[in-house]
Amino acid sequence: MVLAQESSPPAGGAQFGQIVVAGLMFLLVFFPLAIFVLRARAGKRTLVGRLADWSGELSGLPRWAALPMFVAFLSGMAALIGVYWDVPIHMELGRDEGPLANPSHYPIYFGLMGIFASGVLSAALAKGNLPKRTFKLGPHWRVPMGSVQMMLTGLVGIGGFPLDDVWHRLFGQDVTEWGPTHVLMIGGGVGVVIGLQLLLAEARQVGATGPVVRLLGPVLAGAWMMGASAFLMEFDLGVPQFPMLAQVVLVGLIGSWTLICGRLSWGPGGALIVVAVLLVSRAVFSVIPLVADLHVASLLPYVAEAVVIEVVALLVRGPLFPVAAGLASGTLGLLGEWAFSQWLMPDPWPAAELGLFLLFGAAASVAGALVGAWQYQRIEDVAAGIRRRQAFGARHGAGLVGALGAVALMATVAVPLAPPPGLAADVRLTEAAAGQEISNPHGGGTPRWVDATVTITRADLADDAVWLTGFAWQGGDFYSAPLEKIGPGAYRTAEPLPVFGQWKTGIRLHVANRMMALAPIYAPADPAANAQVIAAESGKRDFVSEISFLQRERKTDTPLVLWTVAYVVVGLIFAGMWAVFAWLYAAAASGNPARRRETAS
Repeated sequence: MVLAQESSPPAGGAQFGQIVVAGLMFLLVFFPLAIFVLRARAGKRTLVGRLADWSGELSGLPRWAALPMFVAFLSGMAALIGVYWDVPIHMELGRDEGPLANPSHYPIYFGLMGIFASGVLSAALAKGNLPKRTFKLGPHWRVPMGSVQMMLTGLVGIGGFPLDDVWHRLFGQDVTEWGPTHVLMIGGGVGVVIGLQLLLAEARQVGATGPVVRLLGPVLAGAWMMGASAFLMEFDLGVPQFPMLAQVVLVGLIGSWTLICGRLSWGPGGALIVVAVLLVSRAVFSVIPLVADLHVASLLPYVAEAVVIEVVALLVRGPLFPVAAGLASGTLGLLGEWAFSQWLMPDPWPAAELGLFLLFGAAASVAGALVGAWQYQRIEDVAAGIRRRQAFGARHGAGLVGALGAVALMATVAVPLAPPPGLAADVRLTEAAAGQEISNPHGGGTPRWVDATVTITRADLADDAVWLTGFAWQGGDFYSAPLEKIGPGAYRTAEPLPVFGQWKTGIRLHVANRMMALAPIYAPADPAANAQVIAAESGKRDFVSEISFLQRERKTDTPLVLWTVAYVVVGLIFAGMWAVFAWLYAAAASGNPARRRETAS
């Protein structure tokens, strides 16, 4: 059972002692790694070098790809196990006492360090037969482009940790998965898979063959689906802080990108291998939350999209395949995911919004398909060691259109809208006969459970809601259940709601396409966050921007210019990571046709 402190935890950054301990943990990993790098570059035999040679013999990969891939796999799994453990903890128990007070942070932190270390290992082991196009790290040190991608994405992930502490000090705690610095950590961590895909292509260029090498194509596409799907976790858990259209767009984008890349790399059945990797990994990620009696993230399985893409691949070939597959996956495939959502999702996709969802989902799916096809083509160019004599538009135009389309779609759907002025609810509370079971009691207080009858001033908005739920979290568990309609604009809760201790309770209203509002019912005083108590009593409750309630710990006195600068800096780092990804792939695919480079082994 997971326990937490009953007092209000700090709402700012970590204590200095915890920063020191985190720094020592960093040195514990990277001091031995630095020694290995120095010895390896000096030409001395090392245990790590022997392991790399042995793993290369087993896998058919060169030493600079075999061991780093294994380390990156273990590190990425550790980081994602931590993430799928961490988000339910915050959902049920609120913010941390500090970064080292939360056990889930350890696998995340060590996993991110391992991801960066895997890129360093690859660079240090880069001797012997190397790809035609390499990156110069020093006067006599050239490394595969995939190694550079792995190091940079790992560095972004690690950098998210200290930036997260700075963010908390400036702006208060942020318990949403999509917090800007959290996006850096997750994006940097899972982005290593893109580096591994490039590294595999470079390994094939220098002669890597065999069943393991071939299978790694769709398996790595599945690993990319597994990693990218982490951004959907709040939807999978039932506490999304972003509009449902963002979920639809991400499902369309991630699905088509990874499934098409996997199908093209393997042939018939490739898309199904991609899905199999996702489903197996998600079963692994569920183990700790199940044991700890925490909420377990559900998922949309991408099965319908995979089947649709497999069928389209049999019917359409050539340059039309990505567009045809994207359109089919974004319509027929997403219809299948809509059906799965009724069964699997805490907040099912409403049938009334299917038209809007399919419009955005199809656009996102085509964008993802274009990016996936571009990535696959660059992988094959790198593996073949050829330079295509084509204009920039012919080589990269479709991929660029897909990437810009994905950015435009996410910018359009991701930011929630505030409720219109005057939107309010008349809330009548009655004492419930009994409460609900609490998995991880937390926060103390005299137990009090209420039923609520809610009359909303805008009946039209309530009738058209994507979701309208009674909601409570961070008191030791998490509850969310749709309200039952009893009249025009009038609803009642289907389950009793807790209004004591550390619970934060309210009525959530989300209207397509992006308005997200909440009528608060109860929240405790939070001196560390300078937040006043919201007493649980009947009366009028104005709907507020949902994020202002769900993230009560955010500071309200930070200057707007500081918020703007911080978002711009984090955005540039994240965008730069993707720009480097595109450049490394394009550069590796346009390698010098001169003879392959060799370095002293």
